Amino acid sequence: MTAMKIIQARTDHIFIDHFETLPGQAWTILGTNRSGIDAFFDLVSQKTFSGTAQELSLPESPGVVSFKDQQAVYESELKKDQTDFMDRLDPGTPAGHFLTNVRQYADLIQALAMTDSLEKGFRQLSTGQTRKLMLLAPITKGVSCLVIQCPFDGLDTDSCKELDRALFQLFSRGIQILIFVYNPADIPSWTTHLGIMANGDLLYQGPADQVPKTCLARTSRPDFQATARDLIFGPEQRSSRISEKPELIRLVHGRAGYGDQQVFTDLNLVVRQGDHTLVTGPNGSGKSTLLQVITGDHPACYTNDLTVMGIRRGTGESIWDIKQKMGIVSSDLHRNFRVPGSVLACILSGLFDSIGLYRQVAAAQKRLAMEWLGRLGMEKSGTVPFRELGYADQRLILIARALIKSPQLLVLDEPTQGLDAPNRSAVLNFLEAVAKEHLATILYVSHREDEFRNFFCRHIQMKK
Repeated sequence: MTAMKIIQARTDHIFIDHFETLPGQAWTILGTNRSGIDAFFDLVSQKTFSGTAQELSLPESPGVVSFKDQQAVYESELKKDQTDFMDRLDPGTPAGHFLTNVRQYADLIQALAMTDSLEKGFRQLSTGQTRKLMLLAPITKGVSCLVIQCPFDGLDTDSCKELDRALFQLFSRGIQILIFVYNPADIPSWTTHLGIMANGDLLYQGPADQVPKTCLARTSRPDFQATARDLIFGPEQRSSRISEKPELIRLVHGRAGYGDQQVFTDLNLVVRQGDHTLVTGPNGSGKSTLLQVITGDHPACYTNDLTVMGIRRGTGESIWDIKQKMGIVSSDLHRNFRVPGSVLACILSGLFDSIGLYRQVAAAQKRLAMEWLGRLGMEKSGTVPFRELGYADQRLILIARALIKSPQLLVLDEPTQGLDAPNRSAVLNFLEAVAKEHLATILYVSHREDEFRNFFCRHIQMKK
């Protein structure tokens, strides 16, 4: 019996002439960020379909895991936030409440290192832990089909291995699994069949061991290319940037957590101008929390011995004076960017450190933002609502937003999450050029081993 069949399905973004899966097949769909893969995911997961099709036979009530779903849960949790009426941070809905049949799937929950996190509130979870929770939610409901967008994004190496084994076990039990990935390295080894998207079409579909090399080559082209010299900094900025090495960050015996749970303790950190610093560690080790303390987005910034940009926190300073000297890209920023507004307005808001654009901008500032769009290959997207972009393009726009004001400190929390391999490489090449030209000091959080670059002169490894 056919598990899935699509014939001549057409939308504004894709045309699928014929796609069919059979029981016993494990399919992975591979494509770059702008290949049409997200539109194909929406079609298969039955999220949206505003097009025509000769035949559309899809699984009934599949378990779906996507970046959009994760954002929807986050927004729902924001509406329930009672922090303003409590004497502490509201941790949010306990993670365990998102799961069903917990006892039946205890082994899987343990394998993903989530057992101890089920009593935590949703807002206490790290980005990676949230990702795993969203994967576990449909699995524990006992669905017969899983449609997953980039299951390994946001997870550390060990979690990726555990999830890979867990998905294979589910496939072995007869659960149909269809995975969509941007990077060839994320194709599970047990994939039997592969589809490759390009230009809104399925360039190849068939056995995974018979893919033509020419098809795989289509997934290695970046959407943009950039070097530091031609992006944002004029000659006068380059020559005046780093003549000395003043301290940008000093944290002494730092600690932070939520309620009675400490995420990290006794952490000493000094970052001087030009000390490009890489922070790594497993999900839940406190990487993102550390950045939130530094950027002033966690209340522990006031209770620690912390100096940022020469200003001691908790002395009546303005956080906006500090943030003017920072460019920030983080999962928190991405989740919180929920205001209506165009792509161009999003980039321009970086000049004012606001989520949304609330003031008039000069013609020169608009030209600068349009130049950024051109460098990202998105010059035609300026008037498009930011929230209508795909997740990966939203990330690229947020990176442009962080860099448009030439910050002294560039704070990046998993900035390449959701990007395909060529676009990830393009971003890292750009950052390497930024470091080489001494244009900004980079503080970078990552769990990916392939994002380690030689320009990092310090490496902080955090542990649970």
